[in-house]
Amino acid sequence: MALNRRALLKTGAGLTAAMLAGGLRNAAADQAAGSDKVARFGVIGLGNRGRHLLGLLARVEGAQITALCDISTENVARAAGIVAEAGGGDPARFSGSPEAYRDLLARDDVNAVLIATPTKWHCPMAVEAMKAGKHVGSEVPAGFFTEELWELVRTKEATGRRYMLLENYLYNRHNLMIWQMARAGVFGEPYYAEGAYLHDCRFMLFKPDGTLDWWGDWASKHYGSDYPTHAMGPLCKWLGIHEGDRLSHCTCMMSRPRVLKEYAAAKYGADSPQGRIDWAMGDYVSMTIMTEKGRLIRMDYDVNSPRPAEFPYVLQGTKGIVDSRRGIYIEGQSPHEQWEPAAKFQEAHDHPYWRRDGARAEKAGHGGGDFFVIRDLVGMVRADREPWIDVYDAAGWSVLFDCSRRSIDARGAAVEIPDFTGGRWRDADWRRDHHRPA
Repeated sequence: MALNRRALLKTGAGLTAAMLAGGLRNAAADQAAGSDKVARFGVIGLGNRGRHLLGLLARVEGAQITALCDISTENVARAAGIVAEAGGGDPARFSGSPEAYRDLLARDDVNAVLIATPTKWHCPMAVEAMKAGKHVGSEVPAGFFTEELWELVRTKEATGRRYMLLENYLYNRHNLMIWQMARAGVFGEPYYAEGAYLHDCRFMLFKPDGTLDWWGDWASKHYGSDYPTHAMGPLCKWLGIHEGDRLSHCTCMMSRPRVLKEYAAAKYGADSPQGRIDWAMGDYVSMTIMTEKGRLIRMDYDVNSPRPAEFPYVLQGTKGIVDSRRGIYIEGQSPHEQWEPAAKFQEAHDHPYWRRDGARAEKAGHGGGDFFVIRDLVGMVRADREPWIDVYDAAGWSVLFDCSRRSIDARGAAVEIPDFTGGRWRDADWRRDHHRPA
């Protein structure tokens, strides 16, 4: 079960040291066995999400927080307190200017950065960080537009730095179990998948003073499936995307904006500046995606509608199906046309990460995903290895926003999806040396 965005913002950095003590520090040992290299992190972006991840990172064995950066001096001070509470000393502090992160990147005592800024800065900051010789862990999405994502890929290839997308939904217990089952052929050959991010995030539109927050500013100007990685990440790993198949082309449609106009008018008044905003983001976005092997994916996105949060996943194969809302059905094993609870399959297919460290992971946020994604990030830096969620995954999933926008503009016409791997996806084993959760 994933922790929703509202709950995470309330939790922020408030996870106590008692909950985390020993959690990531002890569990990290097997991630960099034999390595005495220290991952010296600078953390850029220290709002609620950034401080939460900082609190986890500060307690991973082999990780040291050497520098902090946020445009808000207050945020940096709060973050420094979190590092001190974890026994991490007093990191360098940078704030007060949108360019302050460049001073952090210039430091010799930083060999990796964690980027948790508003989304529009993810890609340009990651590019600059790699050019400065730093490894990168970036919050999602990696970027928005095709051109900047190509720059991200080319910069990673030119610099040889490591880049990891911090897509935590891949790491929850259910999704890692299904990855295990799909790789073992339990569902036969998968040929259809669904994923969705359905979550009322209207509370993020405005700051307390009524001005647009970064989320609201984006929704007032942009439209399309702009937060695709939570839905697509698990599906792509289950389907082996970029390892023998790739996303080929997509179509997309969007309902016209209704809810945000009503929400702003009810909150601030129809004649207020907020009530007069003509929002660009529609209420519901639906994409269909074809792969080169002729497999079909459906991805839905809605962060505006009044509804309970839901993050459903479906994988249909020639021998069976998993639907996160209903259960699992395996032909010849399950009772005829009856769903079985996913928990029934856990003993046989639970992922080793969860067998070893599930109790500690559950305390760390996002249904345990944050625990494992931060641990793997530190392992990437310490072992100087390519991660499970690499730059090609990051660009290939994130570019779906740009593709969705172009398809919407063309009244649902098909749009080609860029191949950031340069054809290497055809070899199912080309990433054999990359880390895989085990």
